[in-house]
Amino acid sequence: MITSFIVLNFVTYGLYINDFIDFKVLSIGDLNPYGGWSALKSSFTEITYRLRGITKPIALTISIVVTATLFGRIFCGYICPIGAMQDFSKSLGNRFGIKEKKLPRSKFFVPEVIKYFILILVLILSIFGLGQYISKLSVWLAFTNIFVGINLQIGTFLLVLIIIVSLIYKRVFCRCLCPLGAIQGLLYAIGPLKIKKEKTCNGCSNCFLSCPVDIIPSEATYISPECINCLSCTEKTCLKDSSGYFVSFAGKKLKNSTYLAMGIGLMLFTYFCLPAIPLHEEYSGAMDLKGIKDGSYNGIGAGFGGNIKVRVTIKNQKINKIDIISHNETPGYFEEVYKNMTVQIIETQSLNIDGVSGATVTSRAFINGVKSGLSQALDKE
Repeated sequence: MITSFIVLNFVTYGLYINDFIDFKVLSIGDLNPYGGWSALKSSFTEITYRLRGITKPIALTISIVVTATLFGRIFCGYICPIGAMQDFSKSLGNRFGIKEKKLPRSKFFVPEVIKYFILILVLILSIFGLGQYISKLSVWLAFTNIFVGINLQIGTFLLVLIIIVSLIYKRVFCRCLCPLGAIQGLLYAIGPLKIKKEKTCNGCSNCFLSCPVDIIPSEATYISPECINCLSCTEKTCLKDSSGYFVSFAGKKLKNSTYLAMGIGLMLFTYFCLPAIPLHEEYSGAMDLKGIKDGSYNGIGAGFGGNIKVRVTIKNQKINKIDIISHNETPGYFEEVYKNMTVQIIETQSLNIDGVSGATVTSRAFINGVKSGLSQALDKE
């Protein structure tokens, strides 16, 4: 259901940024699960960055972190559309009789560990300002852009590859490659929620036959943090008529329905309520536009993926048109920045305007590009 909503939302958003409709529900930026990290990194690495409140991307990151800490990887099990896509692909594989295989592992190699190294690499590259190279590999962005308007990137081919591999292997991306899954696994490991083994469990392992991430039962009293909390093991009927596993929160047994209501409820509440006070990412571009000269002027602003080059056209001493000459910004984010901020600048004849939530760096680069072009118009003799 959530995946269907997200797909419909992105289709609507694609129509919005292409001027077919004049409304949107949520943008790609609003559903960026790494938005909180981007804001945190910018606050420490960029002198000019000022956090003006909680945006939806920041709220989404906070909701995932808080929920994973308290209730485990419920985002992976019930919210993430990439996970749903892999489950759907695996279901098709089963329907067409494609033989399921287990991920290769040995005493010295555990495939689930790979995502933790990917997480470290992503954090390092992001800190050193190389995030634009990571974004091209993002299957999340590839997924969103399919419905917004196809923009083929490396991530698109990786997404297709994941779909194909998922016909054979269970949730290979979630288990081995997803840095967001790695973060949640670490938080889950230190949190109060565990899926525990009943004392009467006889170890038949029937509970794990349909596990979507192939959890391997062990002698431990609780399941590995690699679990995505789908609860299938707690609902499985034991072959030897004894109790198997149950959800435990801070040592107390929870009903599955209570767990889901609390976990999903907390996530949705945090996401929608933290940004309740509207955030205005206003970019100070104060300029006295009196006496501005007619003509077309090129400007440059430093963006997320490099320079954004714009052309500002002045007619009758007013900003009449703003065109993009070139840019390397992330598809799906840049389009809304250009669409909204251009309208605001032309309507207000001012550069003190609101930025686009979730696209802070691109918004700032765009306004700086326009500002540098206008500076030439003001300096013109």
